[in-house]
Amino acid sequence: MKKTAIFASVLTFVFIGTFTNIHANAAAKPISTCKKIGQTTSLNGYKFTCVKSGKKIVWNSGVKITTPASPATSTTPSPSASTNPAPSPSPTATTQPTVALPEDGTTCTEFGKKFETSYGYIRCDWQGGYSIGWKKHIIPKLNTSKSNNYTSTPTDGGICKQSGDTYDITGGFLECRYISGGSMKWIKINNVKQTFTNLVSPSGLDVCKLQNSAVPPKTGRNEGQTAGFPTIARDTFINPGVNEAIVIGVDFPELRGKDSDLAAINAYDKKMLNEWYSYYSNGKVSFNLSSYDHWIHSPISAKSYSISGTYDGNSAESNSTIGKTAQRFVDFITKEVDLTKYKTVYMIYPDGEFTLDTDMIVRNHPFQLKEGVKNMNFFGWGRDMEYMVSLHWPFYIHESLHDAVLIGHAPGNGWPFSVMTNQSGIAYSPFSWEQFQLGWLPDNQIYCTSKDALTKTTISLTPMEREDKQTKSAIIKISATKAIVVESHGIDKWSNFKTNDRAYPAGFYGVMAYLVDLEQAGAPPIASDGRSIQDDTGNSPTYPRWAYWQPVQGKGSSKIVWNFRNTPLDYNDFVALLNDSFVIEGVKITVVGTGDFETIEITKA
Repeated sequence: MKKTAIFASVLTFVFIGTFTNIHANAAAKPISTCKKIGQTTSLNGYKFTCVKSGKKIVWNSGVKITTPASPATSTTPSPSASTNPAPSPSPTATTQPTVALPEDGTTCTEFGKKFETSYGYIRCDWQGGYSIGWKKHIIPKLNTSKSNNYTSTPTDGGICKQSGDTYDITGGFLECRYISGGSMKWIKINNVKQTFTNLVSPSGLDVCKLQNSAVPPKTGRNEGQTAGFPTIARDTFINPGVNEAIVIGVDFPELRGKDSDLAAINAYDKKMLNEWYSYYSNGKVSFNLSSYDHWIHSPISAKSYSISGTYDGNSAESNSTIGKTAQRFVDFITKEVDLTKYKTVYMIYPDGEFTLDTDMIVRNHPFQLKEGVKNMNFFGWGRDMEYMVSLHWPFYIHESLHDAVLIGHAPGNGWPFSVMTNQSGIAYSPFSWEQFQLGWLPDNQIYCTSKDALTKTTISLTPMEREDKQTKSAIIKISATKAIVVESHGIDKWSNFKTNDRAYPAGFYGVMAYLVDLEQAGAPPIASDGRSIQDDTGNSPTYPRWAYWQPVQGKGSSKIVWNFRNTPLDYNDFVALLNDSFVIEGVKITVVGTGDFETIEITKA
């Protein structure tokens, strides 16, 4: 698998080639609808099983039924007189047909097809780019207080056997977690999380506001995007204030959608969008997302909207080129919907639309409406998003925050720790530096100091994914263009939505650190087709980006297995556990506590 496939992003503009018809050689499927995963039926000598495919449950392609040969009939002679007649032989057990499991990493043809295994399951998953392949999903068999294999009652700080195991205790539970050195211990977690006093920044926050004057301004579609201060949002994003946007569902002659499905999708996305902005903007920004809860029918097939040629995806040219295709959708949308009050239009399709080979990311482009010309954003769902079984609302957030005007796509472009590095990832929080830039993170939730003024300091942090009013970010200014940012990540409200089974591994927690470097704050590195560069790991210093994840000193202590796509770098090497340390630019950061929150000690190395 190519590395570019791993970190494909919403900067994708051009897909070349045609996806294989995944049902070309499949047996004729039952007409009836499958209603429950695992349900089976037989038809024309094939056994079909109901499996999950993306967000739906469907019949798989079927397995041919092999009927074992019946034993030959023989004439049994009449028994002769005997005091000890021979016993009748026991009937031979019928051998059930077995299915050879596919090999992990090999090519598959039926997206979503799944086989249960002893370790979990293996499924035909999106591999990025144009390919799908078999992927092992390992499900750890976790023990709890209700079912455990521990011979003695666990105690806080005692040794445990499996990361993620839990044991109920009064007021909370013990969780088995990795610590420094790769050993595991029971850690107490309270049902009602303990709080702490937020540490006051010794010199205020201005010390840590790296100034944009140190780097050249962005051009093209990334114009205005920055990693420093001040941030000046485009007129397509109001911060602070209310933003008007609308989501439009479009279907095609070959793929019709149900209005009831669309209405349910939009209701959920509105709810999540409102909650996300309410918390992460600290009430400063709201997104008034309207919707047209009826599928608008495209007059032509999806494949008719292909875009040919290659170009610089970061350029103004790309905006114009993609805008011409987007206008073809607007031409029939505007006949049914008044778009004049909206700054941003999001367009989605029915589940299972794999034909359309174009992500339409168009910013501040003049569109011809029935009422006249209006400059708008137009963000259209693409095939990669469909293969990743992405949620819509993180896609909406990601694209709109580029207008806020965040560069995004760092640290770790494609890595699953933030909505701005991967809107199809595991966690949907922004990074604390991005919150800081936008003026969303309250002053008392940031600890800021300079390296020159640094003294030995102990700071507690709660995960970025948790909603609370505790400290989220520790920032140490190194120079006029550099700063270290430290934050905690874990399983909480804004992670582990488990779409396509994406989730932090059981027992995951940790402290992560990245180095903000404005001298490297260029546009996200992408190839000529809009995808990530083939040999870019998402954190490679070969390609300039505004921040880089920093590795744990030595080797990462966690041994957890990540099911989130293959990666050329081990995420565990960048997650500090209890007693692990970072040494960055002459600053040492050590994790000295974990449980309801993480505690770090910062000192000069």
